[in-house]
Amino acid sequence: MSTDYTETLKKIKETEAATSREILERRKQLEEELRKLEEESAAEIAEAKMQGESHVASEVEKVHKAAQAKADALFATSGKQAKEVSAKRLDKAQLGKIIDKTILSEFK
Repeated sequence: MSTDYTETLKKIKETEAATSREILERRKQLEEELRKLEEESAAEIAEAKMQGESHVASEVEKVHKAAQAKADALFATSGKQAKEVSAKRLDKAQLGKIIDKTILSEFK
């Protein structure tokens, strides 16, 4: 009977040791998978950030060019109107209309 008891204890001990090894191995596998996922996530986040910054920069450049074109057109129109006005001899009523239409319209 004591032999059976001793054998049973040995089997229990062996089973515990084998289970501990399996648990340790599985834990190592899971930790490695987690590390890989963290690395992949960091790389994807960095890529997304870079793409976002690139998109913002291109949109800013596009808006800047549009604003510059609008400013250039306004400047050209103002210059043309200034030349026309300087070439005419105007009375006060005409001068007032031009000032209201051209200069003061920007503040309304």
